[in-house]
Amino acid sequence: MHALGRAWVRLREAIGNTESGEKWALEWSRRVETRWSYGDELIDCFRFDDGYVTTVQYERQGVRWQLTPGQVPLASALVMARLYLEHRLTPQTDREGRPFIGLADHGPVQVFEEIPPEPVEYVYLDGIRTLEEFPDFITIDENLRSVFERMAPAQSRTSR
Repeated sequence: MHALGRAWVRLREAIGNTESGEKWALEWSRRVETRWSYGDELIDCFRFDDGYVTTVQYERQGVRWQLTPGQVPLASALVMARLYLEHRLTPQTDREGRPFIGLADHGPVQVFEEIPPEPVEYVYLDGIRTLEEFPDFITIDENLRSVFERMAPAQSRTSR
């Protein structure tokens, strides 16, 4: 992504966080689940069978949906959580069930037309296995690193 695109993304994040004075907060992080909150909106990332699932929930309305298209590797589940936390975007799913997001010069976007109104690169989010594989438009901070370390299965921690 171009430097101007990254600057635009960071500016949008800063404006979004100051408009209401609220920010996403890490509520808790445990070995099998992590939760972020913003008002009555919750993002949960949790272990499910042999993978991880990330959901968004509006508590007052009783509405919940999945950001992941089923069980995915931990890093993929976390990148989808951060996509929503930072950019308020839900990944889309292609015909094969793979989650993706469009990437324009100004940052990540959802693409709803066969021929998008602006040039985009498609970034798939299901094959991400480490924090180092996160796309440039996702911020990796110490909170995310500690969540990943805490939630990673024991065999992943010892095989690095």
